[in-house]
Amino acid sequence: MKLNDIDLNNIKVAIFDFDETLAIHKDTDFPEHRKESEEKFLTFYADAYKNPSIFYEQIEPCIRSEKLSNLINILRKENVKMYCLSGSKFSFHLKAKQLFINKYYGENIEVLSTSSQELKLTCTKIIQRINNCQLDEILFIDDRESVIQLLKDNGIKGITVDDIE
Repeated sequence: MKLNDIDLNNIKVAIFDFDETLAIHKDTDFPEHRKESEEKFLTFYADAYKNPSIFYEQIEPCIRSEKLSNLINILRKENVKMYCLSGSKFSFHLKAKQLFINKYYGENIEVLSTSSQELKLTCTKIIQRINNCQLDEILFIDDRESVIQLLKDNGIKGITVDDIE
């Protein structure tokens, strides 16, 4: 399914992944570098917590996705409620993620997290209840095909970043 196949007039909620979706990492091997040593792993989360306003610009540099920025502007005009749902081991870098999104996409996208990619379905169902909408009125954008397939199998409109022209 491509974005053009979805009637955005029927979307009430949009949910975006963070890494490699809203935030495109300049270092494509960023997850592997955290695993190189305990010191790198601990430093990553400590730096994110201590330096949230500069973390995704200077410490682990990311850029925004232009095509998602354009989509967000369209959704904003349609008054679609938007969230970022990030699969995260810890919450130490949530403030850094929120500040990155606020700076590059605007301040009306709330960052939430789940401890695993599989729990994104459960979180989406909670967001559905919060927003009093149907699952098929939710659009989920992620870079992982496995996440999108799980969501689609459960009635949620899901597309990968590559499905956006």
